[in-house]
Amino acid sequence: MKLLASDFFKSEDQAVAVEARAPQIAFPRHDHEFNELFVVLSGNGWHILNGAPHFITCGELFYVRAADQHEFADVDNLHLINVLYRLEAHTLKPAALNRLIEASEIPGARDCHWQITEDVIAKIRLVIADLECETKNADPFSHLMTESLFVQLCTTLYRNRFTADAASLPTAARFGHILRYLRHHHANEIDFDDVARRFGYSLRNFNRIFREATGTTPHNYLVKLRISAAMRALRHSDQSITTVALRCGFNDSNYFSYTFNHLTGMSPSEYRRLSQVDWTDRSHRPSREGREDRAVARLP
Repeated sequence: MKLLASDFFKSEDQAVAVEARAPQIAFPRHDHEFNELFVVLSGNGWHILNGAPHFITCGELFYVRAADQHEFADVDNLHLINVLYRLEAHTLKPAALNRLIEASEIPGARDCHWQITEDVIAKIRLVIADLECETKNADPFSHLMTESLFVQLCTTLYRNRFTADAASLPTAARFGHILRYLRHHHANEIDFDDVARRFGYSLRNFNRIFREATGTTPHNYLVKLRISAAMRALRHSDQSITTVALRCGFNDSNYFSYTFNHLTGMSPSEYRRLSQVDWTDRSHRPSREGREDRAVARLP
């Protein structure tokens, strides 16, 4: 499925459009005639980008190229802000814009997945609100204002990548660093008492804030990070299932297989045999009800 520019942009020379998804429903695999960036505001779900699954929740940022194929599945009250853009229609230095959008810490590489914090979301909400209003404005200079606001948005997102040390962050910014920490250390043994203390929360407040922000528990989030990493490893490596399980944070390969089956509806070996999982076909997967609680009942 291809999404057409004519369905979202008022004219061929319009460079930017804003599409809120509140909530984002499950949506089948598709590509576009335009690029997009989206920020997750709340909830959770699976975002499958070029076949690679990502369990996503609040504060995550993706840049999706026109040729990329992606889809959303198993969404749970997932709210997004989508900004659609066409660099070829920009008049304000599109090459410089491209450097902001394709930013990576590795020279020559493309990093399409980032984390931002709650305070940054608050900042960009205001910019995006102005941007959305300007895209509907008939003023002859509205296209310049639109492009200027888009540059401001991209620059703000670029500047606000994570610092290494969360101790100096304001409280409003810490939660995004917790999600980043869990993603980077999901294969290690995680002590949530220690995580809460490290980021300045009591365990009770940590659990409450986590559920309010993501719609799931810290344990559920961690197990889905591990399964997400395992799915990518099964797709792109020939490592044994036991090796994949251990490298993704599961100390017991039998428990890994049990959890994998509960969350995907198939065994790891079945998943590996498939060239690509059709996440939009729910017929081969069990219903959501009860899966998450059973899947995290005995985390390794």
